[in-house]
Amino acid sequence: MALKSNVVKTSKLETDNTIFDCIANLVIAVDHRGYITIFNHTCERLFGITAEQAIGKPVSQVIPYTGLIKVLKTGKAHIGRKFVLGNTLYIVNRTPIIKDNRIIGAIGVAQEITELHQLAAELEAVKDRKNSLESIFEHTNEGYISINREGYVNFINHAMAGLLKTTPEKVLNHHVTEIFPETKVHFFQIDGGSQQNKILKLADRNVLVSCFPVFKNGKVEGAISKVVYQDVDKLAALALKSESAWTKKNEIKSRYTLDDIIGASKAVSKLKEIVRRVARGPSTVLITGESGTGKELFAHALHAHSPRANKPFVKVNCAAIPENLLESELFGYREGAFTGSRKGGQIGKFELAHRGTIFLDEIGDMPLSMQAKVLRVLQEKEIERLGDRNTQKVDVRIIAATNRDLAGLIAEGRFRRDLYYRLNVVNINIPPLRERKEDIRDLVNHFIAKYNREFSLKISNLSRDVMELFERYNWPGNVRELENIIERAFNLVENDTIEMNHLPHYLLEFGGIQGKEQKTVNLNKSLPALLESVEKEAIVDALERTGGNKLQSAKLLGISRAWLYKKIKQYQIE
Repeated sequence: MALKSNVVKTSKLETDNTIFDCIANLVIAVDHRGYITIFNHTCERLFGITAEQAIGKPVSQVIPYTGLIKVLKTGKAHIGRKFVLGNTLYIVNRTPIIKDNRIIGAIGVAQEITELHQLAAELEAVKDRKNSLESIFEHTNEGYISINREGYVNFINHAMAGLLKTTPEKVLNHHVTEIFPETKVHFFQIDGGSQQNKILKLADRNVLVSCFPVFKNGKVEGAISKVVYQDVDKLAALALKSESAWTKKNEIKSRYTLDDIIGASKAVSKLKEIVRRVARGPSTVLITGESGTGKELFAHALHAHSPRANKPFVKVNCAAIPENLLESELFGYREGAFTGSRKGGQIGKFELAHRGTIFLDEIGDMPLSMQAKVLRVLQEKEIERLGDRNTQKVDVRIIAATNRDLAGLIAEGRFRRDLYYRLNVVNINIPPLRERKEDIRDLVNHFIAKYNREFSLKISNLSRDVMELFERYNWPGNVRELENIIERAFNLVENDTIEMNHLPHYLLEFGGIQGKEQKTVNLNKSLPALLESVEKEAIVDALERTGGNKLQSAKLLGISRAWLYKKIKQYQIE
């Protein structure tokens, strides 16, 4: 009978071991002494030892640092503990085996979770990205709504819900036809196509919307729509405001009218009347006259009294811009047209003056290559940006000005005859100040009033000697020279009258204040020689007073820096 009992126990143990061997998990059991009693096939494979070699041996010899010994001692289970074997991650549960309130052993069951751990990490990363996207969608001012292929809403952010005057909870899982008016539903069709920047009226606003399909495995699974801008009317207003700001920054409005042209002489009155008549038409105007006569002033007045008065007035000094930059300045350029070009390209002066007026000052100094391009604008009314093959139409009135003898330049081959005739449709020749000396007193009073405001002084007049000198002087620098002399005097005057000692030395020499012999020498010169002498002395005086600063000297003389350099070279002034 006892033999039969032992056979039954042995058979039961073998059956238990067979069951454990069929389990993919690691199964190890120890008795109360810590000796291995169960060591399944998975343990054999992973630890490289057979069950026969392991069973009956202390577990610490077979698997060092196992937690089963601690479970035997404390009677407390280890649940969900992790350990690494090779490159594989396992999770193990260790529990004591208790019988009759005594710990008779312990068992450990471990499962490989490397792949599960990677999936969990990926899931966590996906959850993080999902939370980030949801946070972005919920905190953006742009409205988003997503629908599945049946047309039911599966996502909507608060911005879109606000536009629809509802809440996300009231919209989710509802069909799109329940949310949008029937006339708008076509925009959300699930057809695999996209629609961009369409204007839709949502509630009481015109909004700018784009719609895109959602694909999964090459099949359309739904669509997502985005409100690009919530208020198109406001956007239009901002665009107009931006355009206005750009205009103020880039466009020059005419600053002067005929009222700013001082003088009541017959010559000036006649010119004003010509300007009034010519301003009404579209014809090109060529303004000629010596330097300092006020050619730019007349150009401003022509624009101010024309139908283009509220449009741009753009000035280009053809002598001040280097030849290699003049073309891009006049006609603009595309991005990448040349090394160092601005990103996005640049608009040219002709485009800037569209529907307005462009004033080409010092046109006589324009290079021949550029003259041909300006001629094309006059003939074809179109321009071509540097680096661009496409042309574009421009509606621009051209006013040109020069103090050069264009006829002489044509004879020398330095100015195009055909351009001259295109420019010289209407010619306004401004007489020099020496030919309208009756305007000197009005000009003096005007400049005194101007600089009284700027200097916060109360100069009332010129001394009689100064006025007589002004009326005798030939004014090679014209009105600009007169203004500079008045401004210079304001820097020196000590009372309320401009006296002879406030004038530059070259003017005093002309008046004979520094010796009659000098006056006789000057008066014996021919008029052109005398004018050149006075001009040279004026430049020398300006350079002396500014310590040789060319920019300040040019400003003091009322001429451009380029023109000053030209005169310095002409008179060989060191």
